[in-house]
Amino acid sequence: MTTDPKDIVAELEKKLGQLRENEYLPPELVRLVGGVARRQGEAQAAARFEVPDPAVLTSPEENLQGRPLLARESFPVDRDLARVLFEEFLNLLTELGGDLKEAAGVVRTARESGELDLEQALDAFLSGDDAWFAAFGQRTPNAPRVLNFLVQAALTPGLAAAAARLAEGLDLETPRQHGHCPVCGSLPLISNLEGKEGRRQVTCSFCRTSYRVRRLACPFCDHADPQGSRSFTVQEIPGYRVEVCDSCRSYMKTADFREMDRPSVPVLDDLESLPLDYLAQKQGFRRPTLSAWGF
Repeated sequence: MTTDPKDIVAELEKKLGQLRENEYLPPELVRLVGGVARRQGEAQAAARFEVPDPAVLTSPEENLQGRPLLARESFPVDRDLARVLFEEFLNLLTELGGDLKEAAGVVRTARESGELDLEQALDAFLSGDDAWFAAFGQRTPNAPRVLNFLVQAALTPGLAAAAARLAEGLDLETPRQHGHCPVCGSLPLISNLEGKEGRRQVTCSFCRTSYRVRRLACPFCDHADPQGSRSFTVQEIPGYRVEVCDSCRSYMKTADFREMDRPSVPVLDDLESLPLDYLAQKQGFRRPTLSAWGF
């Protein structure tokens, strides 16, 4: 996985170009996600936060046993950056028109009237209170996840920057025996296979940390019996498959581009593989996390 900023930008733009070629993704959605992803990359480098005292962090030994470094509600947050990004992304939604513009107008009006407290919204996301967002979503029935999208998109750059700093001393290459994030304890968003042997890397749904897990174990319930897992593919989107677990009835999408000239950008892989979500849910499986974009 590249860490050079220029390479990261190049992979992002290549991936966005591929997304624009997909007939099943609305052009306005790709445009929105592209604008947000570019801005998030810039913002992550500018994030400012207070690094927690090492004394409050989990020891390396306990971390390897499955205890995260720091609970998500205790994560360092650049709230100033999140406020700025929230307004920028709200403007992006307004420019798109349609249902998203209408929903953005509802959010803006609620902000200006004081009905929507942004600090409360940030706290709700940090604590994982999805019911709070669902309640607000009743005001925007044609785009019920719009507020969750805005808050998640605004917070993610700062959270990712803080997670990268916190994870500097962690061994993320040795396969973890548990699927949850070793940094914040959240569940993974998507996985991808790397190298000849197909090392399985997953990306945290909260802090975007990438870490290695066992190839055949369910990342949600840790069930490791091959008899209880299956995978499905969709011919129209090569390089992806959805892996389902009969034990917990959950599914995880996996990108495997090892023999393809395609970059893996996990948050965009998640969007590109959207048909797999429909396939898995139609067969009665559920996704334990929201998408990378709050829906």
